[in-house]
Amino acid sequence: MPAYILAHDLGTTNHKCVVYSENGEIVASATRKYPTLYSQGGMAEQNPDDWWGNFLETTKQVLEKIDPIHIAGISFSAHMNGCLPVDDNGQPLMRSMIHADTRSSEIERDVYDKVCEDQFYQLTGNRIDSRYPLLKIYWLKHRKPEVYKKARFFLQAKDYLAYKLTGVLGVTDYSDASLTGGLNLSTRRWEDSLYSELALDVTKMPNPVQSTEIVGYVQKSVAKLTGLIEGTPVVIGGGDGACATVGSGCVSKGDTYISMGTTAWVSKVVDTPFIDPQKRVFTICDLNPHYYNVLGTMQTAGGAYEWVMKQLSSIVDWDEVKVVPEYDQFERQLKQVPAGSRGLIFHPYLLGERSPIWNDKARGSFFGMSLEHHRFDLAKAVLEGIAYSLGSIYEVINYDGAEREISMIGGLVKSESFIQIISDVLSQPILIKRNASEATTIGAAIAGGVGIGMYPSFMAATSIIKTSQHFTPIEHHRIVYKKQFEQFKELYHRIQDFQFAN
Repeated sequence: MPAYILAHDLGTTNHKCVVYSENGEIVASATRKYPTLYSQGGMAEQNPDDWWGNFLETTKQVLEKIDPIHIAGISFSAHMNGCLPVDDNGQPLMRSMIHADTRSSEIERDVYDKVCEDQFYQLTGNRIDSRYPLLKIYWLKHRKPEVYKKARFFLQAKDYLAYKLTGVLGVTDYSDASLTGGLNLSTRRWEDSLYSELALDVTKMPNPVQSTEIVGYVQKSVAKLTGLIEGTPVVIGGGDGACATVGSGCVSKGDTYISMGTTAWVSKVVDTPFIDPQKRVFTICDLNPHYYNVLGTMQTAGGAYEWVMKQLSSIVDWDEVKVVPEYDQFERQLKQVPAGSRGLIFHPYLLGERSPIWNDKARGSFFGMSLEHHRFDLAKAVLEGIAYSLGSIYEVINYDGAEREISMIGGLVKSESFIQIISDVLSQPILIKRNASEATTIGAAIAGGVGIGMYPSFMAATSIIKTSQHFTPIEHHRIVYKKQFEQFKELYHRIQDFQFAN
């Protein structure tokens, strides 16, 4: 009898449910959108009822194609950095403050005054930043004290769904816990000293466990709502960053990948927390409890790519880009532009930048433009600028300069010219994974499969992840980009005092 894993992935805008067979084939899938409520002051909230409603609907949809008796386990991936206060009965006390919510920036200075920044980074592997749940919780205590007082736990998105499925409240996994700003990376326990310094109640934090932990079983009431079999094991899974690591095939020390979406990140598997003296990157726990992931996040990678394609090509509908002939024509034109775009350099800081410069006020700029440049030069310069930003992160985490193949995942791996530029700039081979846009659900499925014993280890499970394309650096391009990469960095340092924020 076939055995399947049901993987749910809560992205920032979409909820995806994918059913995987033991050999990694997609058996069924369903997707639904949900809204995010944005408002002044940095508010970005989602309604947990939407998460649960989408879980029910997508689960019912895939079960129209398969017999639920074949579902051997359920696992999760989800966006990180969230903060959902729930009461003793698991009822939400407000909408969830998602990763994009920066309201706590108004109290960042208070946290700096109470907590030593260097010690904070040494303990947690993270910077003091308004996106982290620890600061969100601090903000709630001071701005919405009634919510803070009633809260039994502060949960991540996937943790709330695990509770709704099983009735077990107050459990998270190490990966999500490690991006709250409150977990000691070395001990994998909540750091009491931080909570004491901020006068926060550490008992309001959920219990962190391994990502492969079976946290409970599908309740009878949920089985009736969805068609799932009562008693199906539920594995907690992990945050999307950690799931993407495993889903890209990175399961051993030194394995490296790039995730290319609207934002992007470069990540490497390490066996101890990566503590950078300049705090340019951050560290989270891997799905595998023996490892960590060191990451640097770029704010507008795919965002800058889509922006330039919309502005300078004839593509109107980005969602239909695969069927627009003009896209292929534009790609061919980009390949005709020489490496370095005839001296044109672009800084892709369209919404500020995170790693490695951590400057919210930085803005994009073209340098070196002349009458000889045309729109394809500008477009290619944007792609090269994105690659330089990724290279700025990569050189931090790959400080030994070792040559290693880099896996690439995400929704923006369709541009061969873009991937070649990244390979040339980083001077490393690039591997494109089959189902590259499904890495987070694949990672969640592998965590679930290891948790229920379908796979003996993470290493064994990676046999289901296949490579579809391979890119190698072009030597004469690499030489050009090495020189221009240094100019890219030097230019930023010379103009960084000019702030272009509105």
